[in-house]
Amino acid sequence: MRKLLEPIKIGNMELRNRVFLSAMAKYFCTNGYIGREYCEYYRNIAHGGTALIIPGIMCVEPKWYGQHEQPFLNDDKYIPGLKMAIDAVHEEGAKFACQLWMPGHLPYTQEDYPEENGQKIAAVNYIPREMIPELQQKYVDAAVRCAKAGTDAIEWHMAHNYLPEQFYSPYFNHRTDEYGAQNVENAMRFSVEVIDRIKAACPGVEVIAKMNGSDFHEGTASMQWLGDAAVILEQHGVSMITVNGGGVISRLTGMSADGNEEEGWKVPFAEVVKKRVSIPVAACGSLRHPDYIDSIIEAGKCDLVALGRQLFAEPEFCNKIAEGREDELKFCVSCMHCLTKTKFGPNQPGCTVNPRGRREFCIPRELNVNGDGLPVAVVGAGPAGLEAAVTLAKRGFAVTLFDKGDKLGGNINLASMPIGKYKLGWMVGYYENMLRKLGVTVRLGTTCTPEMLEELKPYAVFIATGSVEAIPPLPGIGGEGVIPVRSYLCERPEIKDSKVIVLGAGQTGLETARMLAVAGNEVTVVDMLPDEIPPITDHRLDLNYAREAGVKILMAHKVVRIEDSAVVVTDMATGEEKSLPRDKVIVALGVKSDHALYDEVKDRFQNVFNLGDSDKPGMAVYAVSAGYLAAANLPAKDYVVDEIYFSDIDYRK
Repeated sequence: MRKLLEPIKIGNMELRNRVFLSAMAKYFCTNGYIGREYCEYYRNIAHGGTALIIPGIMCVEPKWYGQHEQPFLNDDKYIPGLKMAIDAVHEEGAKFACQLWMPGHLPYTQEDYPEENGQKIAAVNYIPREMIPELQQKYVDAAVRCAKAGTDAIEWHMAHNYLPEQFYSPYFNHRTDEYGAQNVENAMRFSVEVIDRIKAACPGVEVIAKMNGSDFHEGTASMQWLGDAAVILEQHGVSMITVNGGGVISRLTGMSADGNEEEGWKVPFAEVVKKRVSIPVAACGSLRHPDYIDSIIEAGKCDLVALGRQLFAEPEFCNKIAEGREDELKFCVSCMHCLTKTKFGPNQPGCTVNPRGRREFCIPRELNVNGDGLPVAVVGAGPAGLEAAVTLAKRGFAVTLFDKGDKLGGNINLASMPIGKYKLGWMVGYYENMLRKLGVTVRLGTTCTPEMLEELKPYAVFIATGSVEAIPPLPGIGGEGVIPVRSYLCERPEIKDSKVIVLGAGQTGLETARMLAVAGNEVTVVDMLPDEIPPITDHRLDLNYAREAGVKILMAHKVVRIEDSAVVVTDMATGEEKSLPRDKVIVALGVKSDHALYDEVKDRFQNVFNLGDSDKPGMAVYAVSAGYLAAANLPAKDYVVDEIYFSDIDYRK
């Protein structure tokens, strides 16, 4: 048996294995009330074998929090909803812990933080001394409500730049009273005073803690400080410590890393704590693969692991491992989609690799296995086509998958080429395994024609032929040294010591610009869109990475023409024309649907579906979702659907 599947005791709480869900806000609530959506999300992860569920933040004082989509704990009226969630998790054999939360910004909605020498001053520094006992009591009162609801544990959230971590961290805490960070004992005073009171008020409930190993800034806690603080937590009765890092103020990707960090990159912080305490210690840090997780437990670097996005991507993580189905595991690809806050709902997929993610309340866990060997064709082996093929095969249809390329993945292969994006390739590995196990007929290197489809006599046809680059009719667009971005990513011609103009500040353009800058080029990105911060997390990160690599970003400028040695642009605000010297030009101005085959066959067969970029260009998360929903909703031959799967989109054309 794998080490990660061995049971472990946390104080008096027995866990069935060493994997637990690390808290992630999922914004399901309405005005602080927990409903069915919240319960089903956490029930699903517990059903997959996870030992302990720690949902996202629970607000102990809503006036410090500007949004109401997370649970409130400031009134007894919220206890019934919390009890409903705890009961759902308990019914699946898992334990439940409540993470008490106060942001530490006065209030959280305040955008204009005070600054000192250009650095934002954390709330910890201007909370009046007389206000501290009042704040501490709010935590205690919230913990009592959690105990009344039946929680197994309370997690003291001393991480991610929120209020308790602001007291703990010398990076934030510049107080001069007994709650200052002059020494670790004073810095821990706020936390241990609350912990002592919670333990006294909630006998029988374990108190666990989550702390930051680093804020990833100069002035952060040293490893000695980290270890000393962990010892103090153990002395005050904490029965487990999870070690993470970063946060919403200091570094977002220190809290939830993108693909630029390797698996286990924060495990050394847990190892520091493990050497100093005798209680169980949990590691974080983009943990994904069973072999790696086993190795760090066996090496004594930690006792158990906190998985966040990995369990969002693969709720059945523990069950699949226990059942010998590791080749069926999906792995979080660190795409950061789930860090972009979106409203929950049937039309809002939450995870790129898990189409049910955040929609467990409206998409049943089990598929209708009623395909009865009926032949179906899927054309296109990108994310939409691959998901459709696997889902149809699971339902018992006889699937033939066509793709004109020589390998699976479609545009996933392109998307995984830029710096820090290689994990996207893990998606293809999952689909390769599943196509093989499910017996799908795969015909690569085949340009599918209507005649080929007619030979199959298919019950249904799913078209997922993707997109082609949008090349506008700009003067000079076909000139020497002008390269479409997909050609550059596929062929990777050597470009060095050159002036490169990238047309388009979308993600692909920014990622390519970063690659070129790192290779030693002088790179400028031009886009006619306004100079605004992108709302999508991964797009925003790509913009920052490009700038850090030295890329010049020129927004609100329209390309007029491409000359032999320059790109001529117009400032959209002033109308001024500028000439940007260039050696090479990379064209990354978006894509358009390739739906030619769909147009040819849509009236030839009984059931024809157009999916993914072939229908509407967009992110992989929407392509995977479309593939899943269309395949899950395909009626059996008698046109009777045993269970209604959500879909208010008409996939039948």
